[in-house]
Amino acid sequence: MKLALVRPPFYSLFGVTTPKMKTYPLNLLYLGSYVQKNTNWEVSIIDGDNVVRKDEAPCFSTTSDPELIMNAQIPKMEALLNDRENEFWDLVESEIISHKPDLVGITCNSGSMDTVRILVKRLKKLDIPVVLGGSHPTVLPEQSLIYTSADMAVIGEGEIALADLLHAFEEGADFSEVRSLAWRRSEEIVINSRADLITDLDSLPILDRSLIDRSLYYGDVIMTGRGCPFDCAYCASRNIWGKKARLRSVDSIIEELKDIRRRAEESLVENDINDVDSLPGRWVVKILDDTFTVIKSRTMDLLDAIIDNGLNCFEYTGGVRADTLDRKLVQKMRQANLKRVTLGVESGSPKILKLVRKGETNDHVINAVRMLREEGIKSHTFFMIGFPEETQEDIELSKKLILKAQPDHVEINMVTPYPGTDIFSKIIKDDPKTIGRWYRWFHQGLATHSETLGYDLDEAYRNFLEFAKKYHASRKISSSDVDETITKGCSSAGH
Repeated sequence: MKLALVRPPFYSLFGVTTPKMKTYPLNLLYLGSYVQKNTNWEVSIIDGDNVVRKDEAPCFSTTSDPELIMNAQIPKMEALLNDRENEFWDLVESEIISHKPDLVGITCNSGSMDTVRILVKRLKKLDIPVVLGGSHPTVLPEQSLIYTSADMAVIGEGEIALADLLHAFEEGADFSEVRSLAWRRSEEIVINSRADLITDLDSLPILDRSLIDRSLYYGDVIMTGRGCPFDCAYCASRNIWGKKARLRSVDSIIEELKDIRRRAEESLVENDINDVDSLPGRWVVKILDDTFTVIKSRTMDLLDAIIDNGLNCFEYTGGVRADTLDRKLVQKMRQANLKRVTLGVESGSPKILKLVRKGETNDHVINAVRMLREEGIKSHTFFMIGFPEETQEDIELSKKLILKAQPDHVEINMVTPYPGTDIFSKIIKDDPKTIGRWYRWFHQGLATHSETLGYDLDEAYRNFLEFAKKYHASRKISSSDVDETITKGCSSAGH
C-alpha cells in the first residue's frame, strides 16, 4: 500500500520559489524513514512549496529579509486562499494523486490550517482518506478534524503512532488500540490515550534522504535532540517533544553527518564538477534543535567528534540560548565550523522577559553576541513585538538592546499566540472551534490581538521592520552578507 506524506504549501502562497527560503521537511523524513523500516508501505513525500506554476518566477531578490518578503506578499497569500478553484490548487492536488496513495498524511501548524482544509476537501472528493499530524492537531485534535474534514490525526511524536495506524489500516482493524490517535467513529470523534515519548532516539533509523529531491533546497537539516526544558510562554514545542531534553548519541549524529557528506560528494560526481562552490548550500547543515547548546558537555563532545571526523567540511548553523554560551564553547563552535548561530532574544525589556519566562537578561545577550563576534561567528537575533502588557516603551528597549549588542543580523517577528501556549490562553478568549482565518497565525504579519494591546500591532510591526532595515544599512550588512559566509566557507574548511 502507498502512503503520501505532504507538507502543505506555505512560502509558495506568497510567490516564493527560491530554494534559499526553504529547508526540506525533516519531520516527514523521520516519519517516512520509520514507516519504510517498520511497515510494508511505500512512502512518497510531497512538498507543497515545490509545486509552483512553471511561468512563476521569484517576485523578489533572494537577498531580501524574510520578514519583509512575507509581510509584503500577504495580499497574494490571502487572494490565493480565497480562490479555491485556482490553478495552483489543481497543481498541488495533481502532484499528490500522481503517487496513487491509499492514505495521505498532512503535517499542520496553525498557520496552514486553511490550506490543509482546501487540500483535504479535494482529496475527500476522490475518496482518499487523510490523517493529520503536527503541532496544531496535537493541541486541538477535535477542532482540527472538524475544521478540515480530515479522517484522523496523530497527536504528538508521530513515528510509532503512524506505523501502528498503518498496520491497523492495512488489516482493517479498529483504531481504538492505536495510541496517540484522534479518529472518527460514525459521528463521534474519539481521542485515544497518548503514547509515551520515544526514550532512545538512536532507535530511529538514519533518515532516507532519497525520499526528497535535495537539489530543490539550499542546506541539509538535522536534529540532534528533541524536547526543551525551558518554559517560554510563547512556545508550543513542548506539546510535541516534551519538556525533557532527549538527546541522540554523538555516534548516531556522526553517522548521519557522514551519510550527508557521502551524498554531497556523490552530487559533485553526478554534476561532473570539482568546485564545491558550484553547488551553493550543498555543504551547509542547519541544526534544528530547539536549543543546540541545551547541555554544554554533550555539545562539546559532539563538536569534538565533528572536528575529529573531518565533518567540519560542512558549515553549520544552529539555534542557541545566550545564557548557555561561554568562551570555551564558542571557540569550539568556531573550530567545528559553525558559521552562524541564531539567538531568540525576543525582547530588550526586562519586564517582558520576566512575563514570558525567558530566563535570560540583556547582559546575557550582549556578552553572547560579543563572544561570537570575537570568534568570527555571525549572530542572527530574533525579536518579537506584540507581547501581552507590552508598551511602546518596551519596544524602544528592544531597539536599544539591538544598538548596544550590535548583532550581525536582526529579524523582527510578530507575536503569534499559538494554541497550546500560555500566551494563547491569555490573549485569545474565543473557543478555538469558532476561530476562522487561521492563516493569520504566522510571524510576519496579520495581527490576531491588536485589541488587547495599547497600540496598533500591525503599524508598530512595520515601524520595527523599518528600524531593522536602517540598522542593517548602517552596518552595511544584510541577509546576503550573512548567506555569503555560509555559501563560500566550505573550501576553506578543508574539503
